[in-house]
Amino acid sequence: MKTSFLGKCFPSLETKLLAEIETHSKMEFFGASASVVKQGQYIRYLPIVVSGSVKVFSEEADAQFLLYRINAGASCIYSFAHTFNKEPTAFSAVAELDSELLMLPIDKVARWLRTYPSFSNLVLTDYQKHYQDLLDTTKQIICYHLDERLLLYLVEKSKLEGNKLLSISHQEIADDLGTSREVISRLLKKLSLQKKVSQEGRKIKIH
Repeated sequence: MKTSFLGKCFPSLETKLLAEIETHSKMEFFGASASVVKQGQYIRYLPIVVSGSVKVFSEEADAQFLLYRINAGASCIYSFAHTFNKEPTAFSAVAELDSELLMLPIDKVARWLRTYPSFSNLVLTDYQKHYQDLLDTTKQIICYHLDERLLLYLVEKSKLEGNKLLSISHQEIADDLGTSREVISRLLKKLSLQKKVSQEGRKIKIH
């Protein structure tokens, strides 16, 4: 059943609500790096990550900037915001790992929010979490040096993948942190001299 995951993770959800989600939702698989939504598109579904991870980022003037990641059991606050307006999205999202998403139709989500208190609480909790993620991102930009942000980024990605050896290019890191590949290469050399990371072929190892 599509909703077995929801029932286990969120036991407070009403049986009737789970039955409606089972009827109206669909499960979709996105391979690593596959696009979930592109900036400028209109939102038709509220995604809930069943497995894997999705990263959400903004794109401006041919540059992109990582906002936050959505891991299993979470939805996307930006998609939720589009439940109440018909504007095109101001963000993009791609699967960071092979990911399975439960897609809830936006028109049904709007009704479920009004009908089921447990669903409203679930979405509000998720909204608060990602709001905190955005505050943390803003704090990092204002208060942290770029080398500190880079190390935090690599540590978080290592935890996500469960591996201290990361297959990630300097360009991909630069895109996520909103800087250039040359700057990332220079900072990785600095972190390597500090014995916090090391470059092993085309991979980066976290110490």
